[in-house]
Amino acid sequence: MLLELAITLATTFMAPVQSKQSPPKTQVIYVKESKEPCTGVAPMECLQIKGVNDADWSNLYTNISGFKYTPGYRYKLRVKITRVKNPPADGSSLKYTLAKVLEKKKISNTGSAAITGKKWVLVKMDNEAISDGAIWMEFDGTQKRMHGKSGCNSMMGAYITSGSDLTFSKTAGTLMACPDRDVMRRETSFMKQIGDQTFQYAVAGQTLNLFQNGNIVLQFRLENKDGNTSGNNNWAAIGNKKWTLKMINEGVISNSGVWLQFDEDKKRFSGKGGCNNISGGYTAVKNKITFTQAMSTRMMCGDADVMRRESEFLKQLGGHTFTYTVNGETIDLYEGGKLVMQFTLESNGNDQQGNASNNNQWAFIGSKKWNVIKLNDATISNSGIWLEFDINQKRFHGKGGCNSISGGYNATGDEIKFTQGISTRMACADADVMRREAEFLKLISDNSFRYDVAEQTLNLYKDGKIVVMFGMQDKTL
Repeated sequence: MLLELAITLATTFMAPVQSKQSPPKTQVIYVKESKEPCTGVAPMECLQIKGVNDADWSNLYTNISGFKYTPGYRYKLRVKITRVKNPPADGSSLKYTLAKVLEKKKISNTGSAAITGKKWVLVKMDNEAISDGAIWMEFDGTQKRMHGKSGCNSMMGAYITSGSDLTFSKTAGTLMACPDRDVMRRETSFMKQIGDQTFQYAVAGQTLNLFQNGNIVLQFRLENKDGNTSGNNNWAAIGNKKWTLKMINEGVISNSGVWLQFDEDKKRFSGKGGCNNISGGYTAVKNKITFTQAMSTRMMCGDADVMRRESEFLKQLGGHTFTYTVNGETIDLYEGGKLVMQFTLESNGNDQQGNASNNNQWAFIGSKKWNVIKLNDATISNSGIWLEFDINQKRFHGKGGCNSISGGYNATGDEIKFTQGISTRMACADADVMRREAEFLKLISDNSFRYDVAEQTLNLYKDGKIVVMFGMQDKTL
């Protein structure tokens, strides 16, 4: 119908010049509830129109004079179409003028149910096409919460819908610095764009459009939440790495001292709660992970805030099931559709920096005397078992409780391997001391452990569990 009208007008206008201007043509058209990307002289957003008897929508590369468009509503209009005298090269030769709004009907797919429970990936912002999928959001219709990624950092906030209006509030994000300046620039622009702002929104097929002043400013496409970009089903990809807590329950943390490592073979985790060592089990199926109740040492920390945060972390983690996503060097844990914890991969820097850090750590270990305060599952007071390390000779010496002991060791990264321990052959009157000495020597001899140094302890791990804990003591004491 529109095509026939255009041909008729073109035929009329190409006829020999008349003394009178041809009268405008009047036609009834429909205007769709959402604009679509189109390209005229430059990329733009076009109204979608069709005639009464037309099946398909077509782009309108100009405006309708006198018509105020609101996204989310379908219109039936009577318009006048006239020819423009001497149109500019980049302009339309036809002018559309509103005669009357015959019908304005709200389209149901703008309801909030059309956007909740789905993952929406940003594909366009202020006429800039975006293809990396780094910015996305999900809407929790029950909690009226939004969460997702702003490019480098995780984001979260509240939202409300009213009719075709979508209003964001209390938007916030984590504070990691990204190495890519373009990603950071775009992230800053996006967060500014949505912060405490109201948009008109409309869902068209698998596209979510956010409008302001009748123009699409943000456009998202629907993505399968089980896809690789929204969840990494291979939990092994994060094993044997150190993941540091950066956010818990919307609180961003710097230098938290809270971290986890995962042993994929044993399905065990270990780490630090901030003050104490922690460990436990886990199961991961697809994009879900369930933690067992975490076990921890019982040291008291001087900083009350550290103790409070450790308690909060253990309560949040133990016995809970989370949906998780892995995005680059970040793990996000969600519960009830809400981002509750975020971990980032702890970088060891280049090999030279890593070696320097390891050397500094062993210089510290070598300067102290280390007394056994826990052996397997038994906590020990005044055990009489201690070690000192000669970092130049790669030798250790000490006491097993009754006898003097010594041997060699080698430390690489976070692993230490002991040679067969040797000892004197004194017999002790206390059978428990002799038994514990034999247990200790058997445990460390020709054995490898993962180790770490906490504030006051040196810890040896086997299968994700602490098997020996040493308390620090100055050598002069």
